[in-house]
Amino acid sequence: MSQKKIFRKDNLQTKSLVKASKKVAINAVRQSKALDLTITYIKNDAIYEEHPDGTVTLKKRVEKKETPIVLTKGMVFHAK
Repeated sequence: MSQKKIFRKDNLQTKSLVKASKKVAINAVRQSKALDLTITYIKNDAIYEEHPDGTVTLKKRVEKKETPIVLTKGMVFHAK
C-alpha cells in the first residue's frame, strides 16, 4: 500500500519546527542538570520535579476535564 500524501504547503516547516524543538528541549535539560537546577516535567497526568541529586518528587496531579462543547467539522463560531 502506498503512503497517503499530505497536501499542505507547511508540512516541511512543521516537521523542521518539531525537530528543532526536540533538540532545544534536550539541550535545556542537559544545561539545567549541569547547573544543578531543578527540572519540572509532566508525565502520566502528574507534575514531577527532578532535583539535582536525582530524586523525583510528585508536585501535583493534573485533572483532565471533558469539553462541554462537541465540535464538529464545519462549525461556525460567533465571537461576542
